[in-house]
Amino acid sequence: MIYLDNSATTPLCDAARGAMLEALDCYGNPSSLHGAGQAAHKTMETARTQVAAALGLRGVLTPGSLVFTAGGSEADALALFG
Repeated sequence: MIYLDNSATTPLCDAARGAMLEALDCYGNPSSLHGAGQAAHKTMETARTQVAAALGLRGVLTPGSLVFTAGGSEADALALFG
């Protein structure tokens, strides 16, 4: 199949799919002190470091200054209202 509607959605590359599937198995609350929460926290911090590096921001950002949101509306609200 030749897919030409990449403005609507784009298929994931294999590396992104693998990382996402691995992260889906880490379901603990990253603010919790139990093992599942600590594993989720480590996964989130690793992702934060990787995203900062991909954006060329490693060493520029302070820990936690790169914020992940659940979607565009939440990100817009955060940008507008803090």
